[in-house]
Amino acid sequence: MFKQWRKIIDQEFSGRQAYRYAERIGQYHRIQASPGYRAAANEIIPLLKRDGVDAELVSYPARYGDRFLSHYSFKEWHCRSAELWIETPERERIARFEEEEISLVQRSVSTPKQGLTAELIVIENAQEEESYRNTDIKGKIALVQGIPSLVHALAVEKYGAAGLIFENLNDYPPLRTRMDMPDTRQYTSYWWNTDQEQKSFGFVVSPRIGSRLKSLAGRQTVNLTAYVDAELYEGTYENIEYFIPGRKKEEILLVSHLCHPYPGGQDNASGPGTLMEVMRTLTRLIKNGKLPAPELGIRFLMMPEMYGTCAYLEQHPERIPNTIAALNLDMIGADQNKGGGPLCVEQPPMTAPTFVDRFAYQLIDELAKNTGNFTGTSTYSTVHHLKTRFSGGSDHYILSDSTIGIPCPMLIQWPDRHYHTTSDTVANLDQNMMKIAGMAAGLYAYGLAEGAEEDWISYLFFHAGKIQQELNGAKEWIFKQEFTAEETSHALDLFISYEQYAIDQLEKYGDVRGFTKLRELAVWAKGVQDAAAQTIRDIAEQQLQFHAGKSESQAVIEPWEKAVNSRSIMGPLRITDELKEYQEKMAWVRDYESKVPLGYSDFIFNWMDGTRTAGELVRMTKLETGLYDPRYVEKLLELSLELHIIQKVMVQTELIGELK
Repeated sequence: MFKQWRKIIDQEFSGRQAYRYAERIGQYHRIQASPGYRAAANEIIPLLKRDGVDAELVSYPARYGDRFLSHYSFKEWHCRSAELWIETPERERIARFEEEEISLVQRSVSTPKQGLTAELIVIENAQEEESYRNTDIKGKIALVQGIPSLVHALAVEKYGAAGLIFENLNDYPPLRTRMDMPDTRQYTSYWWNTDQEQKSFGFVVSPRIGSRLKSLAGRQTVNLTAYVDAELYEGTYENIEYFIPGRKKEEILLVSHLCHPYPGGQDNASGPGTLMEVMRTLTRLIKNGKLPAPELGIRFLMMPEMYGTCAYLEQHPERIPNTIAALNLDMIGADQNKGGGPLCVEQPPMTAPTFVDRFAYQLIDELAKNTGNFTGTSTYSTVHHLKTRFSGGSDHYILSDSTIGIPCPMLIQWPDRHYHTTSDTVANLDQNMMKIAGMAAGLYAYGLAEGAEEDWISYLFFHAGKIQQELNGAKEWIFKQEFTAEETSHALDLFISYEQYAIDQLEKYGDVRGFTKLRELAVWAKGVQDAAAQTIRDIAEQQLQFHAGKSESQAVIEPWEKAVNSRSIMGPLRITDELKEYQEKMAWVRDYESKVPLGYSDFIFNWMDGTRTAGELVRMTKLETGLYDPRYVEKLLELSLELHIIQKVMVQTELIGELK
């Protein structure tokens, strides 16, 4: 597809320029709503204008009480200085904000001006209340591991610790374990939502320093002195927006979050650095007449992750129905020989059926091919890349949420050895990787905005040819789950219906572009899909003879499962942000949230449309993900109703229990 355009864009697009943009971004400490983030944004605007891109800076209030869709705003934070010293047995500095910003827990508040001297105490299993029994930590500085909000609630708010030292370093095997990186520090932050919350300071140390502190504390009394000069105040956070206008009202959106602490090279100077080069390349080629002006608009957004996207959508709800597709660039430039993971194209959730994730992957797959065999009969790539199912965790989960409905895949390298640590430097980036991702993003946006009908007919043939493969992959996944025979059948139906809806979306795209022949061929493709569906059902029927699945049992439908609810707020719902009392928040996270995989609730809420029963939400999520925890969902919905983020819907009782 787009062979002529690909050649033109390839000649103009510079991986080196994308890398240089990332270098400029990466020199700033870019915490959301902070002077460092603003300085980075103010650096970017003149760079883009120098290169012919007339981007603008749009500010939003950073203060408690404001809400953008489902996300609460927060106060701006500024740290002027911070240090942590061992006083006894021998004076030694183990953290200084000015030389290593991640050595301070972000959004820490000030100590007294003269500093605070206190005894060190080590708390093992700091998220468990039992760890604090018969231990006096009041006024002391505790060395801990764990989720900052949970540990803070126990150690500081309940048991009176003066401050905390975190020695967290998450494992992401096979690329990273604590033993692999003994001298790195992990990005750690508090997230305050109200003035009433009890706040404190915290520092971050490496595994090596943490082990030494434990050893010292095990032999003698260790005194520490902490100095923090920081403040929280009402301020702003900024989005960078740019628009290439089209001839129609519909548009394509490319996003990449600009935030994260210094050094933040892969996460995420790589994304906005690459996006800036996409802006520059397309703008220059269109202005010079080498590419025609697009029929659909192309909009670019760089912002604080999640919050900036919600603020943008809150400010411009009229753009949501006109945004027919988006693409999120997050962590897309790492050298795979220096700890960068495979380049993944993550699809939206199944509640946002689309063809654009496969379109994006096709672009990546073609662009990544850089070698072949001796005779030239095969070409392939030395760049590890793949297509993955939805997981969330970045701005695509906002855009693809079922209350918003913009299909948005994500480009991301995962896992990454240096993720969220002091080791995540721009030096680990690879300009060739940035060019692959940037070329894909540019062709994705411009192809959707201006691609000719014959190009999209070519894509339709590609898409139709992959349906059998996609359904076979779904079948193989389904048979690995703990499903009954009935659930296996329902899961196959779900994945088959997804394929139907994906072709429907391609047909609707043809309507937007006025592609009559594409629409006609979409009807043909549905016939291909029907044949593929029948084939996969036949195979599954035979396979069930040898793999019967779990035994069938007649489950009792609990009263809560019969309820039908709808969502009161647009955007992904986050229970922990809604709970204001630390005891409630701690109980929810400890007893429920920590017991299920990250993002489980997002799938539940995505299926909530005001017609499905609670039991159906549980079943649909199980069919999509294999995850099943009705006890968690019962409590999730109970709390959500109490917090008024969902509401009851009155329905006829005969609808209850249908798998719609």
